[in-house]
Amino acid sequence: MEFSKKIIVNAPADKVWDILGKDFANIGTWSSAVFKSVANDALPSVNNSAVGGRYCDTSFGKISEEFIAYDDDKKTFSFKGVFSSKMFHSVVNSTGVTAINDNKTEVHFGPNIKLSFIGMLMSPMIRMMLGKAVDSILADLKYYVENGKPSPAKVASQKKN
Repeated sequence: MEFSKKIIVNAPADKVWDILGKDFANIGTWSSAVFKSVANDALPSVNNSAVGGRYCDTSFGKISEEFIAYDDDKKTFSFKGVFSSKMFHSVVNSTGVTAINDNKTEVHFGPNIKLSFIGMLMSPMIRMMLGKAVDSILADLKYYVENGKPSPAKVASQKKN
């Protein structure tokens, strides 16, 4: 199962990349889908990335996300999710940040999920849930970059946990 989502952020590409790529480990600061995140210091850096991966506590459970590609110049990265699931064989997400102009940036998320047999049976629900999760991550990123503080959704999610 593959899909892709994009959002336009009203900020320079370098500012967006600093938060999304260079500060990869700290998604828990701004994403309502991630309750807490920390760097996985056991993993080696990939192509001069600040970290090799991160651990995330999410609504889907605890997940380790490990860089498989990172390009600071092109402002792109891919990571694989490492977790135990009866629905997924593998999850890889490719992300890119592209300047539209000096103060407008496109952010692209492209999850590629290999489903188990059970996952294939549940694929419409999985697509809907993951699509909503990616939409919320992108919306939270946009708010955080443009406003310099976590979104109301992130603040509300922290109060629940």
